[in-house]
Amino acid sequence: MQSIATPLRPQARAARTARTAQRVWLRSPSWDLSFLILSAALVPIPLLMFHALGISQTAVNLVVAGLIGGPHLYSTFTYTFMEPSYRRRHRRFLAASLALPVFVTVLAFVNLQILLTVFFLWASIHVLHQITYINDCYTAKGPVARPAREKLVDYGVVFLCLYPIATPQILEGSFQLGGTPLYVPEWATHGLVADVQVYGVATLFAVFFVLWVAKSVRDLRAGRLLVPSVLLIGLTIAIGFTLPLFPNSDVAFQGFNVWHSLQYLALVWFLMAMRKERGEIDNRFVAEMNGPDRVWRFYGLAVALTAAAAALVLVIHAGFGVPLQQAYYIVILSTLLQHYYLDHLQFTKLGDVLGTGDRLLAGRS
Repeated sequence: MQSIATPLRPQARAARTARTAQRVWLRSPSWDLSFLILSAALVPIPLLMFHALGISQTAVNLVVAGLIGGPHLYSTFTYTFMEPSYRRRHRRFLAASLALPVFVTVLAFVNLQILLTVFFLWASIHVLHQITYINDCYTAKGPVARPAREKLVDYGVVFLCLYPIATPQILEGSFQLGGTPLYVPEWATHGLVADVQVYGVATLFAVFFVLWVAKSVRDLRAGRLLVPSVLLIGLTIAIGFTLPLFPNSDVAFQGFNVWHSLQYLALVWFLMAMRKERGEIDNRFVAEMNGPDRVWRFYGLAVALTAAAAALVLVIHAGFGVPLQQAYYIVILSTLLQHYYLDHLQFTKLGDVLGTGDRLLAGRS
């Protein structure tokens, strides 16, 4: 006898859709929106501090670094260098990172402009790589497998969004960090070579943006739109495209840094909380400072490491007679580049924040 499939009732379809929508969030809708996505609302704060309240650029940088930028940076070391199991698994990878402080120290004395250029380019890649990492997690948890071409569209629009406005500024020397323009060879700053860079980047971004919008519209019509993915990428495009329009590059990108740093702290806390519950943290002290109910201990450890780095800056300055700015760059940029380097590996490990993490932590808002 031929069987006839019974169509799902509207209530059943709605329940299945609700379950699917709930599963795509990393932890819960409220947590993801608060810490990973809508925390983009923090981006204007450094701009308001500088342009509206008249707070100096140095003060803005110190506030951001002390409260969130530094803690996000040094939280990296709690799950890498401080973890015996990580050191065993990635011995050579960690050893290679020790070359970065040497590289930074040499350039801090020899050519600060090249050092700041390397820092900015790697920082922008790192920030945008984190966005694609979060987005890849949402895509992996989606109801259907996505083809590689759709992932390419997401990556293209995210990694290019900073540069349509910033590229001409970089070439003409008006895009500066700490009053220092980024290094660009003279031959690349004028004529056909410059035009190819400016219009090429703008055209590529426009193509990827149109493809991303078309993909999102198609997904919406098919009923498979990943809302967190669209929100995350849409906000990244809006912020990345418009921030270079502001006159002070340092302050403008501190806004992006605030959003990025909060995202990162949330991700590392989430990762370490899952590892704590699975018994995967070997360092007893690190284990005591982490857990689903130990947010402030986790943050306090990151702040303490930030304070230790600040003290090291002062020791190098006072004890060895190194100018304060160079001492700052030696310590902070050394650890920043290590942070970028280590996270490029972490941002390939989707499984660390997927799977068992849902069962352990979902709903504990």
